[in-house]
Amino acid sequence: MKVLSVALIAGALTAFAEHVGQRPAASAADLAAIEKLHQQDIAATLSRDAVALTDLWTDDAIRLGPGQPAEVGKAAIRASNERWSARPGLKVLTFVPETRDLTVWDGWAVEWGYFTGSYVESPDGEPKQMRGARLWVLKKLADGSWKVFRAMGSAVGVAAGASVSPPGPAVQGPAASVRRDPGREADRAAIEKLKQDDVVATIARDAVAMANLWTEDAVRFGPDAPAHIGRQAIREANERSTASPIKVLTFVPDTRDLIIWDGGAVEWRDFAASIVAAPGAEPTQVRGRLLAVLKKLPDGSWKVFRAMGGTD
Repeated sequence: MKVLSVALIAGALTAFAEHVGQRPAASAADLAAIEKLHQQDIAATLSRDAVALTDLWTDDAIRLGPGQPAEVGKAAIRASNERWSARPGLKVLTFVPETRDLTVWDGWAVEWGYFTGSYVESPDGEPKQMRGARLWVLKKLADGSWKVFRAMGSAVGVAAGASVSPPGPAVQGPAASVRRDPGREADRAAIEKLKQDDVVATIARDAVAMANLWTEDAVRFGPDAPAHIGRQAIREANERSTASPIKVLTFVPDTRDLIIWDGGAVEWRDFAASIVAAPGAEPTQVRGRLLAVLKKLPDGSWKVFRAMGGTD
């Protein structure tokens, strides 16, 4: 299933893309406030402080992790943090997040990067290493501080904080629905077109059409693999994937939440697919979820800007 998952995510599912054109300017105050959030994340992760870990998030935050139910709302995130913090003998020795890119809009920001760390599972246990990737969408609050609004991370070892969902059974919060912002009808129609283009390209396994879903400087994460940086790298990965005999029978993306702001948007999407790994093989069902940040282009169309996806 790992091969199928990588092929489906890397070759077909709309996931990630970076900024096109000149980036919006970020003020020194915003950059300082975001850096403060990073330092709070490090301190809370090392101390395993469930309250401090939860304070990194907005009240309406959503945290996603591969193979786990979405944690919808701060209450669900806190319950998950408390279970993780209560694990006896677990101690985080080091936690080092590495932000590779930060883009700031007016009141919104998106960043992606990696994290490394080490931990023990008992007082006399051997240290274990962890490494993963994370995608954050941040929101500026009225007091000038920044909080995590949406996030997804790779589940590698024991990861904590705002980076990824802590291990263990996740709590499903209130069901999220698609947000319908007044006056955004044209934007929502263009984003829906992008999603339908993704469906057509995925089922056809058209490497060029799949690459055209992304901005020129796109970034795409798949499970257990480094990021594909740039549309050309994504296209090359798509071409390698579509050279395999896998056939996609059905692909059904289900947008659970969509927030649009001037020039950008963030979408949480579940998906279900039916694939055949080789001629004559029985169909296999695949389910998963995706966190995508989208960017509006000057012609009014939308492309994928940043995203991360994974299968259950």
